[in-house]
Amino acid sequence: MARVAHYAFERPVAVLGDLHGRLDLLDRLLPRLADRALVVIGDVVDRGPDTRGTIDRLLERGAVGVRGNHEEWVRAFVRGEELDPFAILPKMGGLATLRSYGAIGDTVQELEGQAWRIPEAHRRFLGALAIAARLDVPGQSYWLIHAGVPAHVSFEGVPFDGIVPWLVEHHAQDLLWSKNDPEMCPPIDRPVIMGHRPRVDPLDTGDVLAIDTGAGSTDGRLTALLLPERAFVTVGAD
Repeated sequence: MARVAHYAFERPVAVLGDLHGRLDLLDRLLPRLADRALVVIGDVVDRGPDTRGTIDRLLERGAVGVRGNHEEWVRAFVRGEELDPFAILPKMGGLATLRSYGAIGDTVQELEGQAWRIPEAHRRFLGALAIAARLDVPGQSYWLIHAGVPAHVSFEGVPFDGIVPWLVEHHAQDLLWSKNDPEMCPPIDRPVIMGHRPRVDPLDTGDVLAIDTGAGSTDGRLTALLLPERAFVTVGAD
């Protein structure tokens, strides 16, 4: 899969905020999205109880998108690399992901060798998630970047319309892990849709649309950005 993808749709689109294995919230949200094309902003996995069911639902709907920092360890694990101990710490929530696939054990030693439990279709889905993507909908164009544009990186000498490909080439990890808040992201050639930084309500600054509303926590909510309307739909657990 290209590290920078291009998705173009001639029908309405819904970009989903960080799902974190919350199939319950996704199933509450989907009836409000009708037959829109689905795009994910990363962090589909971890923390919530049903990563497997969440990816199954996304596959049913033909979802595409970009990856987040939480996908990195799963992608490495299914490639045959050692399980990252950091992934199964409570704050990362990787153990919940493995449990959803029926993995047995609590330690790296017990869980090693159980990547076979993750179905091939799920491996292909995770493997196809780009680091960044251009998203075109009727009359509008956006960048999809999980953690937004890093504020600490200098773009001096980089053509304005080449910033994202340059970042993917030289600062890919910042696009997955950067900790700057949406308000701190510098403007680039297109508005940026991001997740990663949970907040109570979604945000549209004009240059940045932030849609992680904390589905990874028990009292968090899930948001979809509707395009081309540029409107938000948010659901909670009750």
